[in-house]
Amino acid sequence: MRRRDFIRGIAVSAAAPLAARAQRSERARRIGVLISNEESDPDGQARVVAFRQGLSDLGLKEGRNTQIDFRWGAGTTDRARTNVVELIGLDPDVIVANGTPATAAAHQATQSIPVVFVVVFDPVGAGFVHSLSQPGGNITGFSTFEPEIGGKWLELLNEVSPGLQHVAELSDSSYAAFAAFLRTVENSAQRARIKTSKIDFRDANFDIEPHIAALSQGENAALIVMPTTVNNLVRKTIISLATRYRLPAVYRFRPYAVEGGLISYGFDPLDQFQRAGSYVNRILRGERPAHLPVQAPTKFELIINLKTAKVLNLNIPSTLLATANEVIK
Repeated sequence: MRRRDFIRGIAVSAAAPLAARAQRSERARRIGVLISNEESDPDGQARVVAFRQGLSDLGLKEGRNTQIDFRWGAGTTDRARTNVVELIGLDPDVIVANGTPATAAAHQATQSIPVVFVVVFDPVGAGFVHSLSQPGGNITGFSTFEPEIGGKWLELLNEVSPGLQHVAELSDSSYAAFAAFLRTVENSAQRARIKTSKIDFRDANFDIEPHIAALSQGENAALIVMPTTVNNLVRKTIISLATRYRLPAVYRFRPYAVEGGLISYGFDPLDQFQRAGSYVNRILRGERPAHLPVQAPTKFELIINLKTAKVLNLNIPSTLLATANEVIK
């Protein structure tokens, strides 16, 4: 063998393991995403767009250096568990979980795969993290813990419906963390001498119309629609019933008002989805969820639907309209 060919052979052999290591390090990182909405829901699609944008802004390009596997309808416990098992089978580098049921399913299924949650109320109370500043395990993310907003919801209803006598909370009693929300509503209502009651709505197949109809009879009543997964999944039905029975209602997320709800007030979930991209990026670069503090909402918005107000024969105060981030006419 000639000396030149011998040296070339050594160089190729030495380069082979380096090339293999480079190929492994440059492989597309796999992200599993659990979305609480159904795939046909425009709100769910908007959440995906925001998440992809958050990744793209940091150089994580789907189809180039990132692969994303989505599972939809994870807002119900059974679907969430099934979806988590499927995603874990794909060996993801990180899982993004939208909502409490999806995060609970991921928490139960794995203690090794990093999980970033979004739109989860009270992750400490739910047992997902040890503390907000030091999560301590394989899970961190973006919480929605601001129970004082319950008093704001009642205040908004009182402004648009003067003389309010009765407020019902449409919620899911299995969401123990929502007790803090409900306490602020009830404490504010007690000071204002407004009666409160609860409608327990835990199953999308449960017929809530009789309860809505009963609420509308005899009293100046209104509805607070808590941000549960079931409420979000069937929000069009809830909005339709509130309008049909002439009940002022306040909701937490913008899509409710856009789709015909009277008022929405709360944090912007799309902002959380976009910000989640930063935590995914940091985890993929080697940081541990245990040391990434849980982040709180930073962007709140008030949306008022004037078309619905007219149907309900309500006059929205000009001072309230002036503070709205968006008025739907």
